[in-house]
Amino acid sequence: MLENKWNNIAPEVPQDFHDKFEETLRQIEQADPVDKKYKRKRISGRLLIAAAVICTGMAVTVAAKEFFKWNDYLVKRLDPSEEQQETLQESTYIQNIDQSVTQNGVTVTLTDSVQDQGFLYAFFEVKTDDNISMTDNTSFEEMTHFKIDGKEVYADDDNRFGSLSTGVSQDNLLNYEQDSAHSKYFTAGISYDSDYDLSNKTVEITLKNLTEEGDYDKTVITDGTWDFKWTLGAVKPPTTLEVNRKCDFGGYEITVKKMEVTPLLWSLYLDYDEAMKMYEDEKNKFEYAGTDYGMDLYDRTNIDQVRYKDGTVLTLDLTMGGIAGGGEKQDKENGVLIIRNSFPQLVDVDNLQAVHFGNIDQWLEVRE
Repeated sequence: MLENKWNNIAPEVPQDFHDKFEETLRQIEQADPVDKKYKRKRISGRLLIAAAVICTGMAVTVAAKEFFKWNDYLVKRLDPSEEQQETLQESTYIQNIDQSVTQNGVTVTLTDSVQDQGFLYAFFEVKTDDNISMTDNTSFEEMTHFKIDGKEVYADDDNRFGSLSTGVSQDNLLNYEQDSAHSKYFTAGISYDSDYDLSNKTVEITLKNLTEEGDYDKTVITDGTWDFKWTLGAVKPPTTLEVNRKCDFGGYEITVKKMEVTPLLWSLYLDYDEAMKMYEDEKNKFEYAGTDYGMDLYDRTNIDQVRYKDGTVLTLDLTMGGIAGGGEKQDKENGVLIIRNSFPQLVDVDNLQAVHFGNIDQWLEVRE
């Protein structure tokens, strides 16, 4: 009787909660042997409520644990502090997906996704049968679909989402650890230069054919298509820091008006006229002031270190660049030149005090 009514009454929860719930029902029924028929007829009412109340403590614990889990791969990839691991568990900045599709001896699991105001990253684990080996040159032939709410991000028609870049590849930041011929991590991402909000959007990704890339061509080692679909959570807006101070960008004093920053993404808003002076020098004099005449503002604002309020300095691993790339936008109407880029690992925004521009060896205080 309990099993017959379970699917219509209780929410989908882990099996240990099912077991506890049913055991509680049995104990309640056994405690009052009078008029069992009446008890059973009312099982969908007060008896279920009583059992749910008894199990509430366990249910809350299960829900909290299932909301988001750090796995070894994410910890290595994003390098969060212990505090960040705790705080981000309560957000939707990172989501566990855990969708698996197997085709012809190749199992692809969409493990997690990270979304921000300017990018979306999906992390995949690929495992193969013993007769299918992978190398550092293994990839997928293509992403036949990458859709946001039904719109392709790189379609040719007017129904195009529009993106700065997109692609799928092995996670190069972990290449040195990917020594297994039958297990590799891949990333698929979209980086876009717009104010589009990914909150609660539905994402669809289709990967096609596992391939081995040679010097001049690709060889398909396993045919197949792997389809994934999931819904993103809410994307929090970036934290805005009113900087309003000048910084010496290698011979050019430029006012930094503000900085917008998230754990993985940042934007600097520079005074337009002061910033464009450097590009005018290049145009008119064919040279820049400063020690490196070939370095534009995008390179001069490359952040390689951050300093926190307590004085701790975090040196960023820029071997492969930021997680989502970046770009430059000239907004003359609003009097700013915007430089956007990303961190290669998670940064503690609440405690951020200063950033260091490595190519010009210059610190900028972003908080008073």
